[in-house]
Amino acid sequence: MVLKSNEDEIIFREALKSILETIKRLGKIQTYSILAPKIDLAKRFWYLELERRIAYPHFLEFENELVKLEPVRRCVSLMLERDFPKRLEIIITDENGKPVENPNYEPFLIAEIFTLTCRYLELYGFEFKEEKFKELFNEMMDYVYSPTRELILVSPLENFELEDMEEFSVEEYKVRKLTEWEIKSLINFGYRLGFIFTSEHGNLETIFCVERIIKSSKVSISPLQHYIEDFVTVLRLLKSGIVGFNAILHYPKIWRTSFETSFSHRFQFRQPPKYVFNSKDVQSFTQLWREYNKLKNQFPNNIKFSLRWFNKAYEERETLDKLVDLAIALEVLFGTSNKLDLYVPSFIGSSKEEKLKLNKDIEKLLRIRGAIVHSGHPSRRHKVTPDFVNSIEDIYRKSMRKFLRLLQDLKYNDIKRSIKDSLLD
Repeated sequence: MVLKSNEDEIIFREALKSILETIKRLGKIQTYSILAPKIDLAKRFWYLELERRIAYPHFLEFENELVKLEPVRRCVSLMLERDFPKRLEIIITDENGKPVENPNYEPFLIAEIFTLTCRYLELYGFEFKEEKFKELFNEMMDYVYSPTRELILVSPLENFELEDMEEFSVEEYKVRKLTEWEIKSLINFGYRLGFIFTSEHGNLETIFCVERIIKSSKVSISPLQHYIEDFVTVLRLLKSGIVGFNAILHYPKIWRTSFETSFSHRFQFRQPPKYVFNSKDVQSFTQLWREYNKLKNQFPNNIKFSLRWFNKAYEERETLDKLVDLAIALEVLFGTSNKLDLYVPSFIGSSKEEKLKLNKDIEKLLRIRGAIVHSGHPSRRHKVTPDFVNSIEDIYRKSMRKFLRLLQDLKYNDIKRSIKDSLLD
């Protein structure tokens, strides 16, 4: 609940109006043209077009005059009275990083008043409109008086398509189309939306994203990548398809005065097969996500490091490199290499024929891996095809999914012991 009074609104309104009047009197408005991205989501295409914009006088040009305005001084006093420094988590430190005693908060509070005014100018220009001001004021107060800041994380899913539905949600996550504003922001930050394009136009191969809303401090943001990594990992464990992500756009849910994009890596995920998710996948994905999410903070090392190698396989450009990563992922998962051809069939094989097929595939994998490690390449007898790599990837996928199911009730070492016992039987 926002604890504000009519007096607060009046004081902020008069401060904003006085700043607008002053910079309008002292400054000069300029217009300019800029190449800005235009988005056609229906055609999945973007291009650059000249756009006319207005440049308002910058507050810093007239800072000395603005900070002396009586309405601004009253507003600063009100903000101190309402304990804005604490609510905004403003901490002033010395050169040694220690908090300053009796700090001067005024410059920081004036900056917040300027932010409100700048936001108003950006949306409505110099003309004061009471109703529009109230909307902005209420939004700002919602932010100030909330105990935390809610951030929207948006990460484009590369090489990914939603089929027969517009979006789907699971717990705190939602998969949906990027908005035009988000696409423009990503392009302005230099993100290539999963493909190479010229400086003036391009196809929108990537239009879907995963969204997550998190609670964050108002002054600092903890690392964000693991939120998206976990979700993409479960997508990969569900079914085949080269899905990945390269960037995370984050912005406040309310009081959107800033936004940023962080880039994780520069891998090219645009390669076959495309990852296609449809309504038939929702139930199985939800179940797998809940199993994964319940355990992720207490994964045993074998599970944790095995998943790391599995995800690394998606970043490889060469087929052999991907196969080696998958071989290591399987060896780490089962905690063995020389008995892998026995453990895997016993663990996921459902019939004699399937177990024989799994045994032959793993034997071939181990021979190829050994040849690569010792001579740098497989023998001519063991040709590595994409189909074979895909079959090994699917073996890993089935194995890890079964481990996750069993780990809901058993410990990792107990599962491994039961695999050994099944061989004796």
